[in-house]
Amino acid sequence: MICTAALIACSEKPSRIIANGDVERGKQALVNYGCNSCHTIPGVSGANALAAPPLIGISKRSYLAGMLENTPENLMRWIQHPRQVNPHTAMPEQNVTDQDARDMAAYLYSTR
Repeated sequence: MICTAALIACSEKPSRIIANGDVERGKQALVNYGCNSCHTIPGVSGANALAAPPLIGISKRSYLAGMLENTPENLMRWIQHPRQVNPHTAMPEQNVTDQDARDMAAYLYSTR
């Protein structure tokens, strides 16, 4: 989990540190891409939708999307290309940039 872009680890999970990820930009990117329309996202005002799983406790999960080991690379992959991971997912392809995916993952790992 990340507390700042300076890579100060906040948990015992150092493998989940996102190099060059910016937590604040990630929080804003989650709104910009409309993730709050379907997900409950901790710390994001008005993000209490129930159409998709809540994004609470991502850093503590063993798996992402029910099938991927929870690693920074896999979280960024899921954010960017959910239908490559699971062609049957309802999660849309949003053309998320590499940097936005990195920032979004940093934010999600920073939340509890």
